[in-house]
Amino acid sequence: MNQIHDIFEDEEQTGKLRIMRHALRLFAEKGLSATSIRDIAAAAGLSNPALYKHFKSKDELAQTLFQQAYQSHVSHLVKAVQKEEGFTHKFKAYLRSYLQAYDAQPHAMMFATDVLPTLWPLMPDDVKRHTALTELRAILLLGQSEGHVSKNEDLNLQMALVVGTLVQLSRQIFQGVLKGLALDQLEGTERLLRAALK
Repeated sequence: MNQIHDIFEDEEQTGKLRIMRHALRLFAEKGLSATSIRDIAAAAGLSNPALYKHFKSKDELAQTLFQQAYQSHVSHLVKAVQKEEGFTHKFKAYLRSYLQAYDAQPHAMMFATDVLPTLWPLMPDDVKRHTALTELRAILLLGQSEGHVSKNEDLNLQMALVVGTLVQLSRQIFQGVLKGLALDQLEGTERLLRAALK
């Protein structure tokens, strides 16, 4: 099982770390727009001015959290996939890495998913260069070449199927509709997706 590292592992400042942890939880649970600086400061046990020492605005805090969460997820995902050979093993590693990331950091995964359309355009080019989608595209193209994935369907539609399934699965677990760990759903998710992609 891959070890998922804390997305805050490089943060040394205790006050800043508390702000980031509480903001991430609040953003995931209440939403970015419904969470105020006052909410975050209160949850972190700090004053508003103390929060502003670390982040100029809620937007800057949200962008920092998104970038760290996304880069951590993609880094672990790429490492997991690169260890494997062939579509079958790479695809399963991709699914496993996503589900493990959710189990390790559910608030980070939900927040990143929710704010992706808004914050992605603000990310630096080095973040945009290699993404979870580019990795998935390569895996599905490999699956097409090996005869495991249909060449008769639009590749973007196939990618939407995989990503949409993983996002919805995570959301149902986060909301308590599905019980247990996300990783418990690996076998069933893989079977359903493989059947739909064939």
